[in-house]
Parts: sequence; structure tokens; C-alpha cells
Amino acid sequence: MEQQETGWLQRQQPSSRSELAMALSKFGAGYSAFLQRYPTLQKRTDLITSTMDAVRNNGTALSRIDKSFGKGASEWWIKYMLIELFSFLGAMDSVSVYQVKAIAARIRAEYYFMTPDELTCFFYSFSLGDYGKLYAGRTVNPQDILIALRKYSKEVFEARDYIEREKRQKEMEASLNNPDAMNYEEYLVIKQVRDEYMMLTREEERKLKLKIEQDAKDNRLRRQREQLASDKVHRPVRLGDNPQFPDWGK
Repeated sequence: MEQQETGWLQRQQPSSRSELAMALSKFGAGYSAFLQRYPTLQKRTDLITSTMDAVRNNGTALSRIDKSFGKGASEWWIKYMLIELFSFLGAMDSVSVYQVKAIAARIRAEYYFMTPDELTCFFYSFSLGDYGKLYAGRTVNPQDILIALRKYSKEVFEARDYIEREKRQKEMEASLNNPDAMNYEEYLVIKQVRDEYMMLTREEERKLKLKIEQDAKDNRLRRQREQLASDKVHRPVRLGDNPQFPDWGK
């Protein structure tokens, strides 16, 4: 039964005209433009090779895709990507239709906040082996993909946080450089905060420099004292230096 199911999967590639026709009929004509914008890795002309680039593209979340085209639209696309991934990895003989559908459903349920660009980047990285191997012996373990995606999701959150902080920093700098964008009172407050921060930074740098110089001076004095003490202990004693034998050694 499992072999028959796997064989059906091999014959029914979602890139076939019948599969696409069914998807377009179900999700509407606009779904075609969506698939053209987010094709499989094999059909892409520009690869997304970093998480930061994927996040910067600022795409539409899976949940919003379903709101635009109907329930199941994003899950169908995920299945579309998974089958190509399995084909690339040579795993088509080891995966079943149920496994593909189940993985796609779980990805859609758990990572509804991700965008197609972010998931495309993950599939690309996974195909390169960045998150380990898919096979466990001669069988495919679907958990390997889900575990890898959990790790990748942390990278997505970190990239989003970095980009958001970068955006706020640029907005603050733009506001300071354009006083007309705010009233005068707001400008003075923000300017004062920035000036105080710069003054504090300069004062900390000054104190740090003084501390380094003082530590260097203290170390030099300590080494000199240690050297003098060492010389005194190891200095050879001449008999003429002894007051009890003033004539000795002459």
C-alpha cells in the first residue's frame, strides 16, 4: 500500500497542468501571479541565500495569503515546495503522500507568521545540508524538517528584531536631522537625550583612558619595587662593607 501511495506521489507532481488548474480554480486567477512570484527553487532566477535578505523582502505572511486566496492556499504552496525538495534530495521513493500533506499542514499551523521568502530561504538552506540530513538510514524522518525549521525560525526572529532596531535608529536620526518633522519642544527633548548620551559616552571613554593609564603607571612602579627588592636580596656581600671587618676585602 505504501509503495502504491508513493508511486502516485511521483506521478502527481503539482507542477503538472492538471494540478495547477485545480489550484487556480480553487484559489482564483490571482493565485497564478502568486505562484510566479514565489516559484520553486528550480524555477527561481534569484536565489534567497540568507535569512536577513528573506526578512528584508517584507513579504506576506502565510495567514494573510489564506485570507487573500482562501483556506488552504498557503498549505498547497508549501506542499508544492516540499515535493520539489524531496525530488532534489532523491527522497521521492521514501516519502508518502500522507507525509507530504502532514508536513505541509504542520508548517502552515506552526509557522503561519512566516513569509514565502523566509520559507524559500529555509528550503534552500536545507537542500544544502545546513540543517543536517533528511535520511535516517534508508527512510525519511519528517521530524528532521520540522526540527530544522524550529531552529531556522529563531534566526528569522533575530533578523526581524535586528531590522526593526535598525529601522527605529534610522527614524530617530532622520527626526534629529529634520527639526521641521516635529514641534520645537519635541526636537529639544530628543536633542537633549542624544547630547546627554554622547556626553556620557565621552565621559566614560575619558575615565576608561585614565584608568588604563593609571593601571599602567601602577604596574611600572610595582615592577620597579620588585626589581629593587630582588637586587637587594641577591646582591653579593663584600667583607669590606661589614663594619665589624672594615679592613677586610681591601
